[in-house]
Amino acid sequence: LASDPKGRAVMIASAEKRKLVYVLNMDATGKPTIASPLEAHRSRTITFDTIGLDNGYDNPIFATLELQYPDTEDLVSGDVAVPKPEEVEKQLAYYELDLGLNHVSRRWATTAHRTACCLGAVPGGT
Repeated sequence: LASDPKGRAVMIASAEKRKLVYVLNMDATGKPTIASPLEAHRSRTITFDTIGLDNGYDNPIFATLELQYPDTEDLVSGDVAVPKPEEVEKQLAYYELDLGLNHVSRRWATTAHRTACCLGAVPGGT
């Protein structure tokens, strides 16, 4: 579970595949309301950690530490070789919630060290 530092959105990520983003709004009386979930699923992906990034008043961005694994049908058929542990790459993926379009997309990803297990949010910056 990760929230945008400005309180505009929340991302819920399961250990495998499923990611949901909820947009938070205020109604006319000042009570918070939760919109329907937006899906950011990615098949054959294990999620280790999720955090909300401080992006000012731009669209909310969430960072996740992910690992993609091959499809079991491809492994059984021999189309794909079983990867060795040192060949497995974890990725630091960034998901952006476009508040104007009400859509979540995976914007970019970078390779992370394979022993990485968690993320930490650091406040500040310009």
